[in-house]
Amino acid sequence: MAAKRRVVITGIGTLSACGIGYEPLWKMALSGRSSIRELSEFSSNGSPVKVGGEIVDFRPEDFIRTRKNLKVMSRDIRLAVAASILAIQDSRMQLDQIDRKRAGVTLGSGLINNDLEEIGSGIKESLDEEGKFQIKRFGREGMRALYPLWLLKYLPNMPACHISITHGLKGPNNTLMTSSTGGVQAVGEAYRIIQRDDADIMLAGATDSKINPLGLSRFHLLGVLSQRNHSPSEVYRPFDRRRDGMVVGEGTGIFVLEERGHALKRGAKIYGEILGYGATLKSQERSIKKAFEEAQRDVGEIGFIHAHGSGIPEEDILEAQAIARVLESYVEHIPVTASKSVTGHLIDAAGTTELSLSLLSLERGILPPIVNLEEPDPECDLNFVMAKPQRIEVSTFLLHSSGFGGQTATMVVSHGKS
Repeated sequence: MAAKRRVVITGIGTLSACGIGYEPLWKMALSGRSSIRELSEFSSNGSPVKVGGEIVDFRPEDFIRTRKNLKVMSRDIRLAVAASILAIQDSRMQLDQIDRKRAGVTLGSGLINNDLEEIGSGIKESLDEEGKFQIKRFGREGMRALYPLWLLKYLPNMPACHISITHGLKGPNNTLMTSSTGGVQAVGEAYRIIQRDDADIMLAGATDSKINPLGLSRFHLLGVLSQRNHSPSEVYRPFDRRRDGMVVGEGTGIFVLEERGHALKRGAKIYGEILGYGATLKSQERSIKKAFEEAQRDVGEIGFIHAHGSGIPEEDILEAQAIARVLESYVEHIPVTASKSVTGHLIDAAGTTELSLSLLSLERGILPPIVNLEEPDPECDLNFVMAKPQRIEVSTFLLHSSGFGGQTATMVVSHGKS
């Protein structure tokens, strides 16, 4: 039986409330600061949701030059295409020198929320004299008021399609809709595609923006958002005794994955090698163990863990306890960090900023602290990185991600130097 192909990460492209690219994200995380702020559109309009991880310096026209393309791109799509461009630039890959039939895209993407002003025009035309919505009227007048290509802006598969179109990639093209595990699962599935020789190169990651009326209202109604009235940058506090929920953010992360020989042949910089991947439903512990088993690594060989850390009280406890059960006697020695309090919870794209930071920590030998973690919950008994960065000399880390529906995904990554 032929040996499985080895898969490495050679490019990182991120956008978050910290800024454009991974350096602003890294600097904010390392300094222990949060980019969560008052939301420009919602803080004074009566909305109960007033803070979030909003990207304020993104100009899509800096990345997408054709204006007619912008008309069929929602914010999620625009962010994803921009991140893919950043990732390819970071990888220093020359696309005209690769076999584009052997290059594809796997992306995590969720429910893309409609622009209220856009869909509102169709609803307005469907109201009768008493202001009641009439479906027949919508069929006659309402639909005509909508932009003809309206649907193409909001289909979940469109971010992956636009990335492929932008770069001329003709290989596998997949979209995963698995909530907060979408980013890690997309990278994991791209790893599998290269591993089984269906491609040599994959762009993988996730995109999401819930900083809009529909997105924010859904999470508010779910009752999972923090209700704290402190300074915006101090609201989100994963694993802290005083946490009371999450804060929504927006962003995207795209990675260039390559077969290791392909990357070495072109002299690419390697951020890390994926050794193992586990994805399960309703069992975080089993997901973690599956990743260890595939990686053929003992628990004690892991240098650090980047946890999901949603900030939702019961979720943090379940995650911490699952990690502790797997670590057993190593629980006091392996440092654990989390980063949602830096960017806000990016939902489908949550795992992508965490993977970005983990790869940079591996490369630079320092682990950012968990922002706003001051007094850990006794039921979350892990070796958390608190208050200040922690110097590390490690070769391997574990990234763990979990979703609202019970999905869970875990990845073991090494420096890939041998």
